[in-house]
Amino acid sequence: MTAPEIKGGMLAKLSALFCADENFRTFLMRRWPDADQIDTPAQATAHLKMVCEIDSRKQLDNDPAAADRFHDRIRIPYANWNMGRAD
Repeated sequence: MTAPEIKGGMLAKLSALFCADENFRTFLMRRWPDADQIDTPAQATAHLKMVCEIDSRKQLDNDPAAADRFHDRIRIPYANWNMGRAD
């Protein structure tokens, strides 16, 4: 018998939507100015995984510590940035 496949949920989907958004990629470049260029969804995904210390976005929905890092390092600062507030 094999272990059930871990699936991504709401946070994995949200992070995918973020990475596809050019505005989000601009946010990443401004928040991490020393990062390599982030022009594509794939580059944004790689950066998000590094920042959140994950290997797969599925972990955001299955690892509470990864979800906390996503909220603290990505989601909340991005929401504040979108509202014109510095974090």
